[in-house]
Amino acid sequence: MGDVAGRARQRFPDQLRGLALLGIVVVNAPFMAIDVDGYTDDSLATTVDRAAAMLTTLLAEGKFYLIFSFLFGYSATFIVRPGPAVDESGLRRYRRRLIALAALGLAHAIFLFLGDILLSYALLGALLMLAFGWTDRAVLNLALFSYLLAATWLGLLVVGAVVDGSAGAQSVAPELVELNTAMSEGSFLQLALARAAALPTTLLTLASVQWGFALAAFALGLVAGRRGYLADPARHRVLWRRCAVWGLTLGFAAQALATWLAFTDGAGYAQTTLGLVGLGVGFITAPVLAAGYLGGLALLHLRWPSLLAPGESAGRASLSVYLGESVVLCVIFCGWGLGWYGQLGAAAVTAIAAATWGGLALAAWAWLRFHRRGPLEILMSKWQNGGSVGSSAR
Repeated sequence: MGDVAGRARQRFPDQLRGLALLGIVVVNAPFMAIDVDGYTDDSLATTVDRAAAMLTTLLAEGKFYLIFSFLFGYSATFIVRPGPAVDESGLRRYRRRLIALAALGLAHAIFLFLGDILLSYALLGALLMLAFGWTDRAVLNLALFSYLLAATWLGLLVVGAVVDGSAGAQSVAPELVELNTAMSEGSFLQLALARAAALPTTLLTLASVQWGFALAAFALGLVAGRRGYLADPARHRVLWRRCAVWGLTLGFAAQALATWLAFTDGAGYAQTTLGLVGLGVGFITAPVLAAGYLGGLALLHLRWPSLLAPGESAGRASLSVYLGESVVLCVIFCGWGLGWYGQLGAAAVTAIAAATWGGLALAAWAWLRFHRRGPLEILMSKWQNGGSVGSSAR
């Protein structure tokens, strides 16, 4: 996501980023279109709806935000040059980027989608900044420590909920109940106020479930950027093949178990004891399948590069597309828009989410025929570079 003069833009990271945005919007859509808790019994009433929800959980939930996080860490090396001597000018650009992401993330969470990742990325990115001068070994140790801490914490939360009998409890926080009502009936301002009231609870949930895993992915991406793993995937074919074989095999097995637990005795995650256990298993093992995706997509990029091309434009304009997805879904589902909130099943919501990504990817392609960056990327680059637009690189 950086801008460094003299470096050619790398296509594979853009392709990965664009495809990750597809996975992210498919996962986010139920929380924007069905219920603040995601899937409900009514949204899974048909076999097609249930199949769509299970496939989303199996293939996407908890995986693509990790790939996006990995790429965030990877892109940091284009802003701050890797090495023991930290580039001060690069650090200034990076800090300015984090400030912009925090502001955009807060606005996104309040006005569009409460489950925003930009604010989280800004906060975690500040922690990653401390590791810029570390050796690769130390950064990898940070990734391992962050993952183990997150997995242990999430496991303890699940065990605690099961032991005290709260595993199947629905969201009862008053602010979340009010948010659900505002999603279907509130005006734009009423909904924004409801999101603002629910933001502290949501941030606590995201911190418990996602932040540790995201920071681990940041750290791995930082090392990958230093070593150029995505710049020339052919040089690292053996690594990608191992990721694909082990990640896809073990990852699919673990995610199949998590999905079965999530849906065998209720609507979805955290609505039953088994569902909550499925949540824990799913998030703890998601990095394995995410690594498998990275390896498999790297091999596809080398063998059939045109297969990943549809995601490249979306990846080049990732910030614009990410926020654009929320705008489109809000217009369709919020009470101040078309008002379809809570009225469609899981399959229809999934199809609309995928179509939204496709439309925005096409729009990005059209825009990039005449511009070097997406519209928000242009503004971000100007802010990050103190008013000038740097060269495109990633």
